[in-house]
Amino acid sequence: MLADLRFALRSLRNAPGFTAVTVLTLALGIGATVAIFSLVDTALLKPLPYAQPERLARLYVEAPSTPSLRRFRAATTEYFQLRDALQSWQSLDAWQTGSVNFAGGAGEPTRVTGTRLTGGLLATLGVGPALGRLVTPEDDEVGAPAVAVISHRLWERELGGDPRVLGRDVVINGNKYSVIGVMPRGFAFPPGEADASDVWLPLQIDRSLPVNDHSVYLLGRLRSGVDLTTARAELAAFVARRGEAGTAHRWDPEEHALVAYTLHDEVVLGVRPALRMLFGAVLFLLLIACANVANLLLSRAEARQREIATRSALGAGPARLAVQFAIEGGVLSLFGAAAGVGVAYGALQLIAAAGATVIPQALDARIDVPVLLFAVAVSAAIGLLFALAPLQHVVKGNLQEAIRSAAAATTRAAGAERFRSALTVAQVALALILLTGTGLMLRTFWNLQRVDGGFDASHVVTMNVALREEAYAGEGARRFWTRVEERLAALPGVESATLTSALPPVVEGFGWSTPIPGYDPARGSIRTGAGGFPVVDYYQVVGTSYFDTLRIGLAAGRFFDARDGAGARKVAIVNETMARAVWGDESPIGKQLVATIDPVPHTVVGVVADAKNRGVDKPAGTAVYLPYSQVPAGTSLLRAPFIAVRAAGTPSSIIADMRRAVRGVDATLPLAQIRTL
Repeated sequence: MLADLRFALRSLRNAPGFTAVTVLTLALGIGATVAIFSLVDTALLKPLPYAQPERLARLYVEAPSTPSLRRFRAATTEYFQLRDALQSWQSLDAWQTGSVNFAGGAGEPTRVTGTRLTGGLLATLGVGPALGRLVTPEDDEVGAPAVAVISHRLWERELGGDPRVLGRDVVINGNKYSVIGVMPRGFAFPPGEADASDVWLPLQIDRSLPVNDHSVYLLGRLRSGVDLTTARAELAAFVARRGEAGTAHRWDPEEHALVAYTLHDEVVLGVRPALRMLFGAVLFLLLIACANVANLLLSRAEARQREIATRSALGAGPARLAVQFAIEGGVLSLFGAAAGVGVAYGALQLIAAAGATVIPQALDARIDVPVLLFAVAVSAAIGLLFALAPLQHVVKGNLQEAIRSAAAATTRAAGAERFRSALTVAQVALALILLTGTGLMLRTFWNLQRVDGGFDASHVVTMNVALREEAYAGEGARRFWTRVEERLAALPGVESATLTSALPPVVEGFGWSTPIPGYDPARGSIRTGAGGFPVVDYYQVVGTSYFDTLRIGLAAGRFFDARDGAGARKVAIVNETMARAVWGDESPIGKQLVATIDPVPHTVVGVVADAKNRGVDKPAGTAVYLPYSQVPAGTSLLRAPFIAVRAAGTPSSIIADMRRAVRGVDATLPLAQIRTL
């Protein structure tokens, strides 16, 4: 065996061109396959890094007939109902996630993602802190001291990795919190989010205040021995029982149901089909590489016919020759695998550098032991399969024929020619399949780029600013935005400036039941919810110049203007989908609706073109726009809007001025998500 290995290495060294081309071909095929397998392994195959993750599941409230209300949040009152009634679950916890202003280091305040959670949630995950302790049920009691657990990266980035961080005060949204723990490096909850949380705070729900706000997500751990099917049956029975009882905010199997899915399935829900398709594509690429290498080996075998014939004449049988060629193929494939692992490592580094957080845990993908074993298995299979191709000259041919063929170098075995032709056909067929798929994907990408979103994103710069609730209570938030809007509009190079609680093409859905006086269900086509009122998918609070800044067209009526001040008649604008769904062919101008966030009737003064709010690949849902000058001061939509500025020239040229304008009103506020629309 050792002699065969030395012979194989010497043989490959004597054919450097053949060796280099073969290794490079295998490196590309194996490298792409290993890189994507690493992503598939990390995202789809490996369990989540929690204790007994197969028993963790997410629970949602759902209105099956409404796309925007599928996999929706639960109300806090519903959370307590479920926690008290369900028997299949060992624990049930709630959380909310959003951006928070964090200050604790020597630098400027920064925006990070924070999660407020019930006291048992972190313990349910079964992951201990790197320092200190977790949030406990006692911390979650209303009135308990304000405490925070922070991520390892935030501890290092903002607090310098201070080992004495426990007990240190930090400021979150203007309030002091005492740091009680630091989570291990790489810990993430909620998992699979594009913006990972850096802070975990007690949720502190006041159970004495019934709130049907649908503001919390739910995580449950199944009891030992209970499967998800049993737990789902209990959820269905709970909904049926509570629906029959006719309680307020009642459950309904069709309009207010409960669903549960494993946590892992929810994390990978959006990427599983794409990863499977991508893995299939790179397997095709690997097959093309293998067919190419097989042809190279056959070509080389033709040049070695004299050697093969001579070794056979000296007594080397097919088995002995098979061992020799298998070792040569194995050496080639191992060289290819080693180079392929290097290619895969580089690909994963590029993915990490690009911040591809759309794939859950993509940044954690590594060339680890399972991935290396996969690479070795692939390379071994390739080596054994294609290294034996030259043996057909010996197994199917005649020895004397082989000697004559080698001496004359003018004839080829018909079997070898047929085999090479088959490999060539396979290569072309596989390449055409990949090219066709690539063409379709590029066409889809091109079509998505050309979708009319109903707004003009060019030359628009946006940023997000969250106001501290305590510092900007009451009218403070409205005064702040008025000053900011005026300063931004006065900047040189700015055509218009506005604020909005959300930005197209993806807007957070609400699904609020909205009383509309005179609404005729027979004429409209909108779904009804609680109280039989029509359900509006999206509410947005916007500035006067919002539609002008985003260039959303006016279909009827007028835009908001100076007439729509705080003391004026309450007004609203609806999109065309809303107008058709509620009023049909009748004009909605002058009609009234009662916005969920304000019990005073609002008069519809305008209808605007549909702007995408569910994504560029989906039709727009029903939308109601309210002027920020008229919404109640306490609404949370007024404290965390986006700023949008249309530049006359290059968008990047006004970013610095935008920063100065906002900081000129309040220098303590962190600015986040500064980017072009």
